[in-house]
Order: sequence, then C-alpha cells, then structure tokens
Amino acid sequence: MAKRTGLRLCVIIHDMDLRKDYFWNTIGTSANSFLSLLLLIVVTRINGIADSGIFNLCFMAAVLFYTIGMYGGRIYQVSDVAGEYESKNYVFLKGFTSLAMLVAVSVFVFVNGYTPDRVALIFSLAFYKITDALADPLYGIMQKNAHLYFAGVSMALKAGIGFGSFIIVDLVFGSVYYASFCLLAANVLFMIVWDIPKIRRFERLKNILSVNLAPTLSLLRKSAWIFAFSLMSMLFTYVPRHFADIFLTPEELGFFGIIIMPASMLSLFVVFIIQPKLVDLSHMFAEGRFAELDRKVTKMISLAVCFGVVAALAMWLVGVPVLSFIFGQDMALYRIPLTLAVVGGTVNTATLIWSNILSVMRRFTAQLFCYLPGVIALMLFCYFLTGPYGVLGGIFAFVFANAVLMLLYLAAYRIAIRKRSGPAGIRA
Repeated sequence: MAKRTGLRLCVIIHDMDLRKDYFWNTIGTSANSFLSLLLLIVVTRINGIADSGIFNLCFMAAVLFYTIGMYGGRIYQVSDVAGEYESKNYVFLKGFTSLAMLVAVSVFVFVNGYTPDRVALIFSLAFYKITDALADPLYGIMQKNAHLYFAGVSMALKAGIGFGSFIIVDLVFGSVYYASFCLLAANVLFMIVWDIPKIRRFERLKNILSVNLAPTLSLLRKSAWIFAFSLMSMLFTYVPRHFADIFLTPEELGFFGIIIMPASMLSLFVVFIIQPKLVDLSHMFAEGRFAELDRKVTKMISLAVCFGVVAALAMWLVGVPVLSFIFGQDMALYRIPLTLAVVGGTVNTATLIWSNILSVMRRFTAQLFCYLPGVIALMLFCYFLTGPYGVLGGIFAFVFANAVLMLLYLAAYRIAIRKRSGPAGIRA
C-alpha cells in the first residue's frame, strides 16, 4: 500500500514538473520567437516602412547565420539518451561554431557590398544571435535534467529586457543601429546572472568549460547533417526576403516583411507542441514503439493543420484591419498575399514536425535530400515570380516552394517509419 501511494505521488510530482516545463517553455519560446515581430512593429512605427524592411532583412540574415552558430541545435543533445557525449562537448562545439558564424557574416557582407550602416546593423544582430547560440547547450543541460522551465524563464527575461531597452533607445536616438545593441546586452547580462548559476546545480562549471577536442570533433562531424538541413530550412525564410530586396523598392520590401512575418510565426506552433516532447519521443524510438510514435506524429500534424486553417481564415477576414492598426500602415492592397503567406506557413509547420521526428530517428541524410531540391525550387520560384509580379509573386514563390518541400518530407517520413516497423507494426 505504501509503495503504491509513493508511486502515485511520484507520478503526480512528474506531471507537475511536466506542466511547469510546458508553461515556461511556452512563455520563453513565445517571448523569444515573437520578439522579431514586436521589433518589426516598433521599427515600422518609429522609423518608417522603408527602415523596417531593411531591419527585417538584416535581422533574418542574422538568424540565417545563427544556424551556423547553433550547428544542429539542441535536438541531438536532448535526444542523446545513451550519454554518447558529455555536456562540455556540446558547449565547446557552440563556441567553435560561433566563431565560424562571424567569419561567414564577414564574407556575406563583403560579397553583397553592403553600406557601412547595413554592415553595422547585421553585425550587431549577429553578435546578439551568437549569445543565443552559446546559451543553447546550457538550456540542453537544463532540459536533460528535467528543468526545462529554467530555460523558459531565461528566454522570457532576455526577450523582455532586450525589447524594453530597444524601444527606449530607438525613441531617444531614432536609430535601429544603436537600439540593436540592447538585445546583445540583455543576453549577456542574463547569461551571467541566470543561466550559469542555474547550470551549476547540475554540472561543475569548470568541467563544462574544459576543452576536449576529439569528442567535440566527432560531434561536429555527426551533427553535420542536422546543420546542413537546418541551414536550408532557414534559407526558406531568408531567400524570399533576399529576392525582395533585389527586385522591390524599399517600401515594398517593408510591406513584404510584414506580410511574411505571420507565416514565419506559425513555426512557433511546432516548438510549442514538440519541443517538450522530444525526450519522450526519443525514448519511444529507442524502445521500438513505432506504432505509438506514428500515432503521436499524426496527431501533431492534424493539430497543426487545423490551427493553420483557422489562422488563414482569420487572416482573410480581419488580417488587413488588424495589421494596418498594429503597424500603422495601410495593408488594404495585400489581403490576398497575407492569406497566402499563412497557407505557406501552415504547410511549413507540417514539414517542421516531420523534420524533428526524422532527427529523432537520426534520418539526417534523407532530410538533406529533401531540402536540396526544395531550396533549388525556392530560388527558381523567387527569381521568376518576384521580379515580374512583385510582392504577390514573392509570396506565391514562398507557398509553392513550401508545398514541394512538404511532399518530399512526407515521403521521407513514411519511408523511414515503414523501414523501422513495417506496415503491420504501424497499424498495431
């Protein structure tokens, strides 16, 4: 009787901890993900539509190169249930890849021949994203030790303080270049006063910061596939903006950034429903519970599609007046592009769910072969549609390319799950 009572108490405590992880992960991830949207609103209202287009382009360029700093992200770390690598290997890897990120940004701005102002903005935002990359393995340690909510609190605090200080500096100086350094300062501050002290509860700081080159190089090699398709995934977000910068006026670029931003925000939905479940899904896969894993994936896909349909309908009905009010710009001409962008974002959510599951299954090569034709299709669509048809053409390119990628990922997932369990196993 006492054993049964103790077991029930353990289950209750586990459920409470899981709810706490869900809550704070949702708050922190929302704050971090919605930050780019909130910053776009602030810049549009304070600095104007043309400056908002440039800011959005530079911010997304920094996010693109952030994939180099992240180099595979947290998926490999939290799904490493066998303890193949130590925490210090993941931390040291992010330090090395952050340096590589700086080199890549330098080459990028040189090749594009950007003006000094745009170079300064991209570098300030790149340093901000580097601090995000350095914090990620610390969050991984928290998550593996059943304290994901520590990471959620950290992300919420960083986003809140960074956003507030950004507004103040932009209002005082009227410069997004000065204001962007506030984001970097907030990240550094909370890494010192929050992330590192919390990590000490689980790992010795001296051990985490020690260099162990051989395992880190092995991790670098094994994470290469994740990095490759993560980079290509971000290309789907950045490339349409890059072609918009080439073919459209600064004002049209600003409107394009506003139109495509809600679609980009839909990817946050994937983080909500799958990030806290990654460890459990990894155990399902490791234990051969493929039928259960497939049912979970189907449920997540269905939920994402339902959410996307509601979002697209809402955008068609009230998107124009709502966004016109929020951004202080007349969006009446862009009702169709706004709705189409949400459709493209919904298609992308399904792709991202399958991507996370295939990563848990360690099917990285298959994902790379999905993204290669997808990125080629995206560039071709953007080149042939954005120039002749402007903003609407750029959005059509975004939707078409995401549809191609989704079909490729659906095929890759079905092949992977059937190879593991067979048709009978899936139906079990």
